[in-house]
Amino acid sequence: MGSQREKKIMEHTLRLYMGMMILIFVALFVRIGWLQIIETELYRNKSISNIMRFVPDVAPRGEIVDRNGQVLVSNRPVFNLSLDYLSMQDEGSIDIDDVLQKLVGILDDPAIKVEDIQTMIAAQKNRLYEPIVVKRDIPIELVTTIEERKRELPGVSIDIQPQRSYVYGALAGHLLGYVHSIKEELDQPGFEDYGLADLVGKTGLEKTYETFLRGQNGYKQVEVTAKNKPVRPGLTVPAITGSKLHLTLDLTLQQTMETAFDQTLEKVQKKYPKAKAGAAVLLDVKTGKVLAMTSRPALNPDDFNGKPMNQDQADYYFRDDPTALRNRAIQGSYVPGSIFKPIIALAALESGNVQPLDLVTCTGKYWYSPYIKCTGVHGRQNLYQGMANSCNVFFQEMARRAGMDQISKVGMEFGLGQFTGIDLPFETTGLLPSLDWQQKEFAQRADKINKQIDDKISSIEQEYQPKLINAADEKEKKKLQAELNSKKNIWEQERKIQLAHYTQWHDYDTYNTGIGQGYNQYSIIELANYVATLANGGKRYKPYTVDHIVSPDGSVLKQYEPQLVSTSTVSPLNIKEVQKAMMAVTDPGGTAYSLFKHFPATIKVAAKTGTAQPGRVGYVKNKDYDGLFIAFAPADDPQIAFAGVIEYGWSGSGSIGLVAKALFEQYFGIASTELQPSQASTDQPGTVNSRDNPPPEVNTVPETNTTEQPVLPEDTGTQETGQGTASPQEIGQGAASP
Repeated sequence: MGSQREKKIMEHTLRLYMGMMILIFVALFVRIGWLQIIETELYRNKSISNIMRFVPDVAPRGEIVDRNGQVLVSNRPVFNLSLDYLSMQDEGSIDIDDVLQKLVGILDDPAIKVEDIQTMIAAQKNRLYEPIVVKRDIPIELVTTIEERKRELPGVSIDIQPQRSYVYGALAGHLLGYVHSIKEELDQPGFEDYGLADLVGKTGLEKTYETFLRGQNGYKQVEVTAKNKPVRPGLTVPAITGSKLHLTLDLTLQQTMETAFDQTLEKVQKKYPKAKAGAAVLLDVKTGKVLAMTSRPALNPDDFNGKPMNQDQADYYFRDDPTALRNRAIQGSYVPGSIFKPIIALAALESGNVQPLDLVTCTGKYWYSPYIKCTGVHGRQNLYQGMANSCNVFFQEMARRAGMDQISKVGMEFGLGQFTGIDLPFETTGLLPSLDWQQKEFAQRADKINKQIDDKISSIEQEYQPKLINAADEKEKKKLQAELNSKKNIWEQERKIQLAHYTQWHDYDTYNTGIGQGYNQYSIIELANYVATLANGGKRYKPYTVDHIVSPDGSVLKQYEPQLVSTSTVSPLNIKEVQKAMMAVTDPGGTAYSLFKHFPATIKVAAKTGTAQPGRVGYVKNKDYDGLFIAFAPADDPQIAFAGVIEYGWSGSGSIGLVAKALFEQYFGIASTELQPSQASTDQPGTVNSRDNPPPEVNTVPETNTTEQPVLPEDTGTQETGQGTASPQEIGQGAASP
């Protein structure tokens, strides 16, 4: 009976195991069938990919050419050294650290250590399937050495890729911009298909037109062994070159501008050693096209071309004074000095309170406080004489008659204090002291002054609180309370003084505005656009640098047309009168006569010189001045307009005016004449009038001396503003460094 039972249990168990085996084999056969029949294509592709490698074919960026088709930026083939880190990991027998040590030894580059390469690997940890570019543009000698020691360097490869070639070196460097390794852009929209090894436009046209300049990468499929040894080529998808930019820039004019700028700096530095920086812009009056633009110190885009900088380069671009990285033509902010006077003339005429022949008597200084001196005693001056002599007295009176509302209205219509919209990145805007600006600025100042003085009073109260509590008797308590009240009253009086001084527009602010000082400060592109607008009868165009874009197949992708931004409400008659007054500046006796006296009568130049004291750190009061200059020609039918500055250049006609002269000679085909800065007529500033005190910075609240009394501003004397010197109310006016 027992054996029968055991037999049944055994049979049941065997059937159970048999069923399980059958199920297992059925599952195996179903899975094999699924893999071989249903998913055969998927696994065939996976199998192929295991022995196929895709070698990227980097697309060349589009060329950049000038208005006449002269190539400014192209591409050249270079050798780049890369790591295939995943293949190095796949080979278990490879000692990666040993390979990196050998590679660093071969490179013998102080800027590339093992730790640096490991940092590159870590930074690319989420995209290790992409090549890790260790060094770009390596010399052929290094290529030969690496190839000879290929067996020692598994995973190290050398690829030939296109790299930017800036044909004329630093020429127009700030405008063209540069490319460098992609970084923060990877997190921005539009860069989703970029790799960590890609170069991307960082500044200038390279940045603005990145989507057009960047081509479409291709690839080459290569069959390799398990050890990544190439066997045979496969599919090839060619790269597509980026589109070509055709600029409005004229190569010849650009070369003329930069050569003249460098030569002028060299000459000016003999007398004014600080004159090392500046900017200039030449515009087509009737379209807004940028014909030439420069900034000094110069920028060579090849210094950034995907390569690490050496210490000298880093100092030059980021640490030296002046630094070279910023494009001062669109990012500098300059007190205009007397080149602002045409705006004052327009505002005065539009106000109806002035006629061109109205006379103002110049006795050598203005008759209202702060009694700013002029460059001389000019006697009776009308508009034309006042402009030719750059008479401060005349234009202070014009500003008084026009009023700030009219001045700011005209300035805004001519594009000052606002972005021009030029197709270059990082443009900054200047400051036109309009009534709206005054309200906002003075409200902020009032809040700041009130907070600082409230904090001071609170601090005094906290100081006296324990003294009052611990007073020995009522008499001592009353004495302490009287001291406290006295100190609080002193600071309340100081509040009234500061609020009255720093949070209101004063008459002398208007007078200073009349000679281009005070709060005025603008970029060179703003100034050039204002002059072009004046030359064009009040029609203001948007400046631009690219005329059209051509695709690799030769078709025009985009054609840019002149864009009229606005037309001034200033009457054409008044604009004509101011144009005539600017023509007087280049007549005999005018401050720019020597620059253009050799020009034929058929090509009359209208101009305005300027000497400005910015009041920035580094400028010595009544000693250091910026030289500024604006001009357009021919005066009867304007074609080109110029604006420029040389920092520490002293006078406009004696510094940056020489650059304008060279450009106008080149443009109109006029034989050049040699002229030294000392030979040019100047509109030099006058001397100091010490009647009034320049106030301290807005954020300065008087501290207390040993008797807890506020220290009032020190009497340092007024800065005379002859022809653009610093205002007697410099509350950060012109303080933005260009």
